[in-house]
Amino acid sequence: MADDELLRSFRFRVTLSGEGYTKDGESEPEDAAFAQCSGIKVVNHVLRMRSGADDRGAQGVVPATVEYSNLVLTRGVTFGNRFLDWVLGCFPSFEKGPDEKKAVRKTIHIVVMTDEGKEGVAWDLYGAYPVAYTLGNMSALNSEVLMESVEFAYSGFERRAPGKEAEDNANNKK
Repeated sequence: MADDELLRSFRFRVTLSGEGYTKDGESEPEDAAFAQCSGIKVVNHVLRMRSGADDRGAQGVVPATVEYSNLVLTRGVTFGNRFLDWVLGCFPSFEKGPDEKKAVRKTIHIVVMTDEGKEGVAWDLYGAYPVAYTLGNMSALNSEVLMESVEFAYSGFERRAPGKEAEDNANNKK
């Protein structure tokens, strides 16, 4: 893959990993198919102030806080699976609070695929936790797919170049 290859926005894969996604004691990431993904954004908020040594009166900036936008994943409604069980387990039900075994933070891996089906650039969003679930409109007047969206807050992210995860895993085994 050439470094200047442009990736297409419709070829992406979402995987979740973390506590609660195990099978027979082995860590197994959960794949979930989505039609849309948006909200990977970070903003450095700054304080603007005048330096006492600046006779011009020009403002300088000092980093203050970092803000991560919420991630929104949208897909067609399907029968239940581990992904939706985890999401809904993080919210209180009519009778009790969130499920203590399911209400844990996950890492969300978003990978853009190349035209050849290989992994392109990826983003790892850490400390993800569902904060909103939205069911799309139902109408007998159209034949569109019923959509659902899940919104996640997250604590930070990293952008990975192709093959970086495999390279990191190999280095950790040494």
